[in-house]
Amino acid sequence: MATVEKRGKGYRITVADGVDMDGKQIRRRMVWTPDRKLTARQLEKELNRQVVQFEEQVRNGQVSDGSIRFADFAARYMEEYAPHNLKPTTQANYKRNLVRINKAIGHIRLKDLTALHLQAFIKNLQEEGVRQHTTATANAALGEWMKANKTTQSALAKEAGLAHQTVSAALGGAPVALSSAEKIAAAAGVELKVLFTVRKDTAPLAPATVHSYYRTLSSILERAVKWRFIPSNPADKVELPSLAGHKARYLDEPDAKRLLQLLQDEPIKWRAPIIFDLLSGLRRAELLGLRWQDVDLDDQVIRIFQTSNYVSGFGTYVGTPKTEDSARYLKISRTAVLLLLEYQAWQDELRKKVGDAWEGDPEDDRVFTNELGRPLFPTSITQWMGKFIKRTGLPSSSIHSLRHTYASLLIADHTPLVVVAGNLGHAQVSTTSNIYSHVIASAEARAAEVMDRFQNDIHPKITPKPKKEEVS
Repeated sequence: MATVEKRGKGYRITVADGVDMDGKQIRRRMVWTPDRKLTARQLEKELNRQVVQFEEQVRNGQVSDGSIRFADFAARYMEEYAPHNLKPTTQANYKRNLVRINKAIGHIRLKDLTALHLQAFIKNLQEEGVRQHTTATANAALGEWMKANKTTQSALAKEAGLAHQTVSAALGGAPVALSSAEKIAAAAGVELKVLFTVRKDTAPLAPATVHSYYRTLSSILERAVKWRFIPSNPADKVELPSLAGHKARYLDEPDAKRLLQLLQDEPIKWRAPIIFDLLSGLRRAELLGLRWQDVDLDDQVIRIFQTSNYVSGFGTYVGTPKTEDSARYLKISRTAVLLLLEYQAWQDELRKKVGDAWEGDPEDDRVFTNELGRPLFPTSITQWMGKFIKRTGLPSSSIHSLRHTYASLLIADHTPLVVVAGNLGHAQVSTTSNIYSHVIASAEARAAEVMDRFQNDIHPKITPKPKKEEVS
């Protein structure tokens, strides 16, 4: 049964819609404002029609409480939907993004949230000074303090209340959160400025980061539509910054060859996975999730159906590839096969050497492991390569740069784009085309120059003739 209350120039219609999980009655409300030109009889008739129509909508589940604030709905989304439908890495990204999103629009009710609100938020993300991101990089003094006090990374991490990986990253020269640096300094009993150099980054967010915030917003609001809190997704009308200017960072062929040459003197534990990544173009999670049972050395094919990931606060977990199209079979080169055979021999020798101390899982027999058979920790290979690049003077690059290098070399060698997309696990060729547009443009320019070899035959009169050698 609906109730109707006169409110100013309009009428508030309230309809009961069952009870919630706490046993409280759920009420759905709407406000109807009549046309001033209606007569008393017309007003009564139209009001009754509005009541019947609203009751029908509530009965059919077409109306929810759009008066809920965005922040409250986002919290419900993260509690009820995210754990069952999103990967831990995606959940972590959404949770991080929501801190900034809720500060901007969290107070706005879903029913009042418009594309203009969202567009203003997206615009703000691109302004100078929005980042306000402060990091700290360890000085040599931190390592010296540890040696002088005979302290291990694990002991310092425990004393500071941090993950071992955070302390390891700091000692490896990687920037860490200011709060983490402060905890390390407090645990050491040394002033922060002695152990760390603090830097504040106020640059605008990169377009790719802005897109990440948008995906979080759009996903949450799309769920609000499906749960019938709002009739449509206001994020659909938002304009985003172009990603066209973003270039994937990769090594050119001479630098790739130099990388391979310098790696020859490095331990096979690190050398093999890094080289194999360059030869296969796998994502880091795909590389570290690869199992021997997914490798067919005879047919030179690997199966990419598992990933190994790490999320701060959650830990390491085994997952599935990024998308359905990322799960794939990949033909690898003979060079890659020989590398795996060499690595397999090293691993088998280690297994015999440590005997019962071997910690490898027969059912999850990873290809790339540490000396005891445990899967490589995801960030460890990233940190090792960062140090390697720094001490060898190679162009700035990362594990993910190897994937881009693989793709760029294929494109430069005129491999069809559809093949490159398939090898990378992209759902659409357009994705590959957008990411590697600059590489494709360079390849097309070189292809056009091929026809210049006929210049002498087509334009003999205007083609410059070679100069005669001067007689001395």
